[in-house]
Amino acid sequence: MDMLTFYDICFKVGVLFTVVSFVLGQLFDFMDFDGDLDLDGDVHGLAVSPFKPVVITAFITVFGGAGLMASSKGFNPIATFAIAVVSAFIIAGLFFKLVIVPLHKAQNTSAISQHSLIGHKAKVDLPMTGGTFGKITYIIGGNTYTAPAKSENGDDILKGEAVTISAIKDNVFYVSRSIYEEEKEIEL
Repeated sequence: MDMLTFYDICFKVGVLFTVVSFVLGQLFDFMDFDGDLDLDGDVHGLAVSPFKPVVITAFITVFGGAGLMASSKGFNPIATFAIAVVSAFIIAGLFFKLVIVPLHKAQNTSAISQHSLIGHKAKVDLPMTGGTFGKITYIIGGNTYTAPAKSENGDDILKGEAVTISAIKDNVFYVSRSIYEEEKEIEL
């Protein structure tokens, strides 16, 4: 296999991976399926890893594309390879530094642990009757969030009622009516 074919394969595989990832990501998001394992996240103070599939894909795509462009401009094979490698490292490094790291930091600073939400007050948006699912709204740090909810003890809880988050299991918030009268004055 000659290098021109190798560059072409790298470029097409990178583009194909990007398109397939986007389509599957949208499909899984639509189906509310989250398969993120976060194996390379911030563990015990370690920084986010540059070996994420999206960074590797950017490297492969740029390597192939730069190799194809340099070959078409008539550079010799060694110069073409050097241009492709240097371009791929620069673009993948910039992508990692300017996109992945800031997104990772933003995700970690804005994420709220579910355990810390226990005991937090919320307001019912969709009623829960006979053990069915409803929806609650709660405010943390000035941001408004919604979540699927069920009554902790199966009581009917109507829209607009103030509730307290009692437990969270499998991303379902179990709530009970707020005990104190002043808690019923929650405004959202």
